[in-house]
Amino acid sequence: MLKLSNYLLITIIFLSQTIYAQAPGTIEASVDKRKVATGEIFTYTLKVDGEFISPKLTIPKFNDFTIVSQNQQRQYTSKGSNTALTVKITYHLLALNPGNFAIEGASVKDKEKELKAQTIVIEATGKAVKEKIKVAPQIEKGIDI
Repeated sequence: MLKLSNYLLITIIFLSQTIYAQAPGTIEASVDKRKVATGEIFTYTLKVDGEFISPKLTIPKFNDFTIVSQNQQRQYTSKGSNTALTVKITYHLLALNPGNFAIEGASVKDKEKELKAQTIVIEATGKAVKEKIKVAPQIEKGIDI
C-alpha cells in the first residue's frame, strides 16, 4: 500500500509540474489615449509574461505612426527546459495624418502555441502635421489665419 501511495504522489507531482510548465502566459497591449490630435504623442505599451521553450516575439508595425522613442525591459529566467520571460516594451508614437488607424496585435510564438495581443484602434483628429508646420511661422509672428 505504501508503494502505491508513493507512486500516486510522484504521479501527481509530475502532472502538476507538466501542467505548470505548459502555462499559457499572457500578452497585453495598451495605450494611454485612444483619441489624439495629429502630432500629439501617445504611449503604446506591450507586456509579455509566461514560460516558454523558445519564444519569438513579433512587434506590430507602426505604419501610420512615427516612433518618437522606445524603451525595453526584458528578463529571462531559465527553469529546466523552459524559459520564464517577462518583457515590457514602451513606444511613444504620434500620428502625422488624421484618421482611424489600427495597431495590429503583437504576438509570441513558442513551439505549438501562439499568444496574440488585441488590435488597438487610434483616432487621430486635426490637420495633417505638414499643414500645421506650414502655418506655424505665421502663428509665431502673430498673424491671424
